[in-house]
Amino acid sequence: MQRQHLHSLALSLTLGLAAGAASAADVTVATWNLGWHLDAPLATRWIAACGQKFSKSADGLWRPDAAGPKTGWQLRWGRDAKIEWDIGQLPPCDVWQSRFKPVPVTEAALAKRRQQIAEVLATKVNADVIAFQEVSSVQAVREVLPDGGRDYEVCGFTSHKVQRLAFAWKRKVASAVGSCEVYAPLALPDRPVKEQPRPGLSVTLRIGGHVTRFMTVHLKSSCVSPLEGGGGTRGQLASDDKACSVLQAQLQPLETWLQERSQGVDAVVMLGDFNRNIAHEASLPANTPVRSQGRSTNLWREVNDGVPAASLLTALDTACPLDATSAALCKDAKSRVLDKPEMAQLTDAKALGCRNPIGLDHIAVRLPAGAAAGAVPVAEKVALGFLGRTLEASDKRPEPLLAVSDHCPLRARLSL
Repeated sequence: MQRQHLHSLALSLTLGLAAGAASAADVTVATWNLGWHLDAPLATRWIAACGQKFSKSADGLWRPDAAGPKTGWQLRWGRDAKIEWDIGQLPPCDVWQSRFKPVPVTEAALAKRRQQIAEVLATKVNADVIAFQEVSSVQAVREVLPDGGRDYEVCGFTSHKVQRLAFAWKRKVASAVGSCEVYAPLALPDRPVKEQPRPGLSVTLRIGGHVTRFMTVHLKSSCVSPLEGGGGTRGQLASDDKACSVLQAQLQPLETWLQERSQGVDAVVMLGDFNRNIAHEASLPANTPVRSQGRSTNLWREVNDGVPAASLLTALDTACPLDATSAALCKDAKSRVLDKPEMAQLTDAKALGCRNPIGLDHIAVRLPAGAAAGAVPVAEKVALGFLGRTLEASDKRPEPLLAVSDHCPLRARLSL
């Protein structure tokens, strides 16, 4: 590990010296959590697994049984569902729901969804560099890129669990410097496999005359906002809440990556599904303690403390290009928790259309020296509209319609 670290450090210094004072190129970067997105062969396995019969054993656990009374589509799923199933290898069978019930998925429905994702990427996102979360493989990404990904390079990994990460970038815009790197410390490898969150993934790209290091993350879920406590532990990063404790443990490896890997390159872009509302953290008074009883209370202020100086990133403000009322709600959501009717307005197909519309996905940057003059870039949500809904099959609709994702893409135009 030490030799590998020294090699990476030497490479970083070389890149920084070679880049010099180069001109910046305007590129569009994006991040999109595709929600348990599987490549076609794995999806076939998953459909078969969910279609098999299950029976309830004496210990209360549902197990595969050819003579069982229910299929996987009919079971009651959830985080601690009593079902013999490894969600680290295959998604649960209730990924797509209608009226709070699992929708049985077909090959044809998934093929339609892949086509729709490709259309969104081509016509709405249209990014030069894209970070993906919750994708099973490089093949899963290529299957949804415009024109089969012929204009893109793609990298990812096959280790860890099925909710993996990947990058795609246009060949005419960027070229890789070295290989993609899985950042395993973020997965907390000392924990039991079942309790390990997801790793990080980074890639270093030469864009124009500059070298930019990208890092995508998909941090632990269910510890979203410091504003949602209500006197309890929910969302309180320094609490004993189970999810928050895992996220707390991810802060040190995340900060270590930023401190070490921000060196020797012209720019840094960290983007992905943080599962943490850093706008809510930023809305807290500046004198709010960052630490309490040895634990961090604020993810972004802890990780992004600017030590060393090259590690300091700017989290981009997020805008929602919607009607005036919805856009105002999107703005209000940066400093308060929306109530259910307000959230329903943003998730409506006439607004953003995705079930997790705001607050989780972020883009943070350190732009090249001289390229940051003028206005700070703004990240924009891409509305999914009716593509964010799931409808079960019916007499008039023989195949179900599947939401392309529960997240809306986030994109930004940067000078790199």
